[in-house]
Amino acid sequence: MKNMEIIHLTWNEHEWNEDEILNNFNSNEDYGIYQIYGDHPVYGDNTLLYIGKAQDQRYSTRLKQHLDGDFLYTHISTFRKIHLSYICVTEDVDKNKWKNYIGLVEKLLINAHFPAYNSQDIKNIIKKNEFKNNVLVLNWDYRGKLLPEVSSLRYSDYYWNKRNLNTEKIFKDE
Repeated sequence: MKNMEIIHLTWNEHEWNEDEILNNFNSNEDYGIYQIYGDHPVYGDNTLLYIGKAQDQRYSTRLKQHLDGDFLYTHISTFRKIHLSYICVTEDVDKNKWKNYIGLVEKLLINAHFPAYNSQDIKNIIKKNEFKNNVLVLNWDYRGKLLPEVSSLRYSDYYWNKRNLNTEKIFKDE
């Protein structure tokens, strides 16, 4: 398969603690994808509630917005844990590519996992032209309930379009 980009995410788990959120996660490396876990009235305890991104701001700034925003009055008391990711790369990646990775990975993970409080990108087939290359995300360490591997190949409109499938080729040996 040509043009496959592999993105490795290493995950850390933290208890949901407002003081820790406000006072930590401020370094130059504190950007990426995060997951929020907690209790949900329908889905139960320890549910993946939300997947978000800290793309143009550090984790501390982005997570503070959850404390100040809509979640404060409706859902914040149910938050129990947070998982923060860090993109592992084997080459130097410029800032624009890094930001692009964060945006692509967030969209792909939301689409694959249907978090309870995300409304954007759920059940939204990803258009092939949204990904310059096919993307494979590998989740490592404390990944929570995320799948270990998520690929844009599964969620792209390319394979949902029957014109692109040649079943005669697939089953030619039968």
